Amino acid sequence: MRDPARPAWATRPVWASGLAAAFVVGSAVAWLQYADRAAGLRSTWPAVFVNDDRVGPQIEQITTWGTWAGALYVAAVCLLAGKGGPWWVRLRGAAVAAAVTAALYTTYGGWLLKENEHGKVDVAEKAIRWAVACIGPSAGLITAAAVAVAVGRGGARISFRGRVALTAGAVSGALLLAAVQTFQSLNDAHDTLDKVYWIALTTGVPLAAVLTGFLVHRMVARALRPVEAIRRELADITGQSLDRRVPVPPTADVIADLARTTNATLDRLEAASTRQREFTADAAHELRSPLAALRAQLESALRHPESVEDWREVVTGAAADVVRLQRLADDLLLLASHGSVPPVREPVDLSALAEDLVREHQHLPEAAALRLNCEAPAPAVLSGNPGHLDRLLRNLLTNACRHAKSEVTVAVRTAPTHLTLAVRDDGPGIPPADRARVFARFTRLDESRTRAQGGAGLGLPIARDLATAHAGTLTIEDTPTGALLVARFPAGGQPARRVS
Repeated sequence: MRDPARPAWATRPVWASGLAAAFVVGSAVAWLQYADRAAGLRSTWPAVFVNDDRVGPQIEQITTWGTWAGALYVAAVCLLAGKGGPWWVRLRGAAVAAAVTAALYTTYGGWLLKENEHGKVDVAEKAIRWAVACIGPSAGLITAAAVAVAVGRGGARISFRGRVALTAGAVSGALLLAAVQTFQSLNDAHDTLDKVYWIALTTGVPLAAVLTGFLVHRMVARALRPVEAIRRELADITGQSLDRRVPVPPTADVIADLARTTNATLDRLEAASTRQREFTADAAHELRSPLAALRAQLESALRHPESVEDWREVVTGAAADVVRLQRLADDLLLLASHGSVPPVREPVDLSALAEDLVREHQHLPEAAALRLNCEAPAPAVLSGNPGHLDRLLRNLLTNACRHAKSEVTVAVRTAPTHLTLAVRDDGPGIPPADRARVFARFTRLDESRTRAQGGAGLGLPIARDLATAHAGTLTIEDTPTGALLVARFPAGGQPARRVS
C-alpha cells in the first residue's frame, strides 16, 4: 500500500527504477544467451571444451560500457518517472539510481569474469539461472529501496527515516563487503581460516556492532536537531508571545509534519486568546456602563434625599437595572461554560416547546401589543439539551418581539432529513450586509438605542452557538417584510459538543 503522505510523483520513480534495473539485468543475460547460441555447437573434446571462450567478448562489453549504459538507462527512467516533482529531488533520485546500478553491475560483471575463467562453456547458462533466481530480483529491490530513500516524500532533503536507513545500510554493507573480501583473499590458505574465524568472532563482530551503533547514533542525533529546535521554541512561548512559531525543517517527513501541526495549533491558540481578550474587554464595557448608571442613580438619591419625590420609583428603577445586569451575567456565564459542560441528551419536542414559549410570551410586557402565532402541526422530536433549546428559542422570540411592529410567527416543520424552527417578525428587518455581523457578540445594529430598550448584543450569538452545539445551523433568510431567522437540525441527530 502506498504511503498516503507520499505524493504520486514520488512513488513512480521507486518502482520504475526497480523495474528498469531488473530489465537491464535480463537484457544482459539474454544477450549472453543469444551469443552463446550463435557460437554454434559445443565441442566434445576436453581440451577444446575448457578453452573454448564462447561469450568472453560479450562479458567484457557488459563489464565496461554496458555498466555505464545500464546506469544511464535506469537514471533516465527514474528521472522521467518523477515528472511533476521538484527537479532537485528527481535529479537526486536519478543520481542514486545510477550509482547503485553501476555498483551492482560492476559486482555482477566481476562474477561473470571469474566464472568465465573456470567454466567458459557454460557461463551463459549459469548467468541466466542466477539472473532469474537472484541477481535480477536483488538488483530491482536494492535500486528501488535506494531511490525510495533518496526521493523520500518529495521534500528538499532526505527524511529522518531515510537518513537512518542510509547510514545503517551503508555501514553494514561496507563491513560485510570487507568481511567477504577478507575471506576471499584467504580462500587458498586453509590453515589460516580457523584463526580468521575466531578473530572475527571475538573482535570483528563486536567492533562492527559498536561502529554501526556509533554512526547510527550520530546520524540520529543530527537528524533530531529540528526536534530540539522545536522543543526550545515551545519552551519559550508564553501567553504573551503566542505569535511566535516553531521552525519547520526543509524536509517532507514526520518531523516537518510535527512542526507544521504545532504551528497550526499555535495559530488556533492565538486566535482563541485574541477572542478571549476581546470578549473580556467587551464584557467589562457592557457591565461597567449599567453599573455606573445604577451607582450614580443610588448615590444621587442618598446625597439629596430631599429631591427624591418617590423612593418607590427609585428602587423600582434600580431593581430593573439589577435584573438587566443579572441577565447579562447569565449570558456571560452561559458563553463561558458552554463548551466545558457535557450536554444533556434527551428527546425534546420542538413543537411543544414552541407552543409553550409562545403562550408564555403572550403575557410578557414586550409582547403585550403584538400578535404571536405558533405553527407547529406535528411533533418534531430532537435529541438534545432541553434547557439549551429553550434558551435558543427564547432568545429568538425576545429578539423578534423587540423589533416587530404587530406580529411574530413561530413555525416548526419536519422533513425526512432535518427539522426546521423559524421565527419571523414584521419589523424593519436586517439588511443583507449586516446579517453576518449580528451574530458577533455585543453587536447592535442601532448603536443609538439604550440598553433598556435593546439587549446587550448576546442573544443571537448565544442562539447560534446553541444551534451549532446541536449539529444545526442558524441563518437569516430573505422574507418580503421583517426578519426571518431559521434554525435547522438534522433529524434524529445527536447534539455535538462545541469546539472552540
